[in-house]
Amino acid sequence: MNMGTTLFLGVDGGGTGCRASLRTADGNELASARTGPANIVTDFQGSLDNILSVAREVISKAGLPEEAISDVSAFLGLAGSNIGDAGERIRSKLPFRQCRIETDAVAALQGAIGEEDGVVAIIGTGTVYIYRLNGVVRTAGGWGFMVGDLASGAWLGRLLLEKVLLTYDGIHSGSDLTKNVLQEFENNPQTVVEYAQTARPGEFGRFAPIIFEYAEMRDPIALEIVRRAVTDIEETLDVILPSSCRFCMLGGLGGIYSAMLSKHYREQLSEPDHDAVTGAAQLAIRYFGMSGEIA
Repeated sequence: MNMGTTLFLGVDGGGTGCRASLRTADGNELASARTGPANIVTDFQGSLDNILSVAREVISKAGLPEEAISDVSAFLGLAGSNIGDAGERIRSKLPFRQCRIETDAVAALQGAIGEEDGVVAIIGTGTVYIYRLNGVVRTAGGWGFMVGDLASGAWLGRLLLEKVLLTYDGIHSGSDLTKNVLQEFENNPQTVVEYAQTARPGEFGRFAPIIFEYAEMRDPIALEIVRRAVTDIEETLDVILPSSCRFCMLGGLGGIYSAMLSKHYREQLSEPDHDAVTGAAQLAIRYFGMSGEIA
């Protein structure tokens, strides 16, 4: 490959994984790769390591020398970059020639609907809604599962462990789900508490699949959790989604929830144009592809 070719890197980093796509100015993909989580608030150093790893991997896959990373123009959509100075802190440690950092939701919006008006609900390990109405982009949620991220995988897992402890104390009636989860912790509530004290969002999120599995079997606790999650999603959509607007659901749980929504929401659903890492690459080209960085 001609080393004079301008290279653009799109990175989509969230609580479950970090993906990267290396492209030329015309959007042609040279290489892609994936590493571990990149929520820069919950694990700054781990996220930085994963971002650097995935960037180096795409450079290598494209057949370029390692030092080519310093010539790359990058757009990084990273979970947690809207919290405090996390985005600027990570930016100062990256080796790219120029880069722009925004939330992973911005990359998802671009990938899903491009420049159109519309609403994108991103529900995976975390939850965030991003929407463009009359050309103005706004977000809702994305505050982390301790105080938000309703219906997310991390939120589901935290709520399930709460139900397990309430069942153990005899305050709520239990179910097969709570019984089996408590057995995983050797029937010791203290072990549950110790796990919760140090668990990262992804570690809470690992309980999400079993919740949906038991909900399909009509387990009462699983059904209660899932119904509450759907209610929370629809409460947000009631506020941010106009009746005539395009609507996409993304993330590891987006497809699951989309089938559970009320009919009028399902009728507005459409498939995204592209994924979030493609959106990040498109934004890298938009911001840096003409004559340097666009403010």
